[in-house]
Amino acid sequence: MPEKMATGKSGKWFAGVSVLAIVLLLLLVRSCGEDCEDKESAIPEMAATVTVTATPSPIGSQVGELVDTALTRVKQTGLSGAAHDASELDETPSADWRVCFERVTLSKVEFAAVTPGAPCPKKDGKPIPWPEMPTVEGITYGKAVEMLGTDGGPVVLEAAYQDEYGYDRDNKFGDFADWKVCFQSIEAGQALKYRPEITLHAVEKGQVCPPTKGLYKDPTKNPEYLDPAPDSDIGSSDDDRSSNEGNTGEESDSSPGEKGGCPPGGCYNPCPPGGCR
Repeated sequence: MPEKMATGKSGKWFAGVSVLAIVLLLLLVRSCGEDCEDKESAIPEMAATVTVTATPSPIGSQVGELVDTALTRVKQTGLSGAAHDASELDETPSADWRVCFERVTLSKVEFAAVTPGAPCPKKDGKPIPWPEMPTVEGITYGKAVEMLGTDGGPVVLEAAYQDEYGYDRDNKFGDFADWKVCFQSIEAGQALKYRPEITLHAVEKGQVCPPTKGLYKDPTKNPEYLDPAPDSDIGSSDDDRSSNEGNTGEESDSSPGEKGGCPPGGCYNPCPPGGCR
């Protein structure tokens, strides 16, 4: 009797555990089915995304680039591109012009550019702000090179006197750095368009500048120099001068002399024969 009762209780416990296991299994199968359906439905969507053609990416800013390079990059994106003069001159840009401004729309990119070597204006369509030539006369060549910086082109030094040697180029620390500038090839206030070459005529430290360009410090070294004319008294003897001083007016009239003698009819003699009273 006790054994049957024990068997009944254990059977009921086993049955309860079995039911609970079946319930858990059903829940697990249901959960897995939902996850599997989600994963299966996501696979076709991922495949479809890979096959879609991508939209062209923006070309990025082209400011500072050459017009030819900027237009080529625009063309690669499938957009249309154009360029115009960024200054007030309204000239047709070339391939080597440089981009200053750009305007991008959904279908077109418009560039505003300037000629090579020109600075960009403050706004599209405004004049180009060319730097102006400063006054460098009276300062040293080294300071002049530093002052001009990149506004102009090469800065060349030459001697202010024709018979002195001096030459340098863009060197503010060289042997000619302390030479004093006497003349500048470009007047102060003129626009330095397209970085022109600037020539400075200078003299050594402590020397005085010539009044004008092209002079020789030693005039005798000038190829056009002429010796001064000789003095007119040079070559005449003291005897000649004394004989000329001793002649009187009457003797010159009554006797032949250096003038070739008396004229036809005789020499003029104011006194009659026998002398004057």
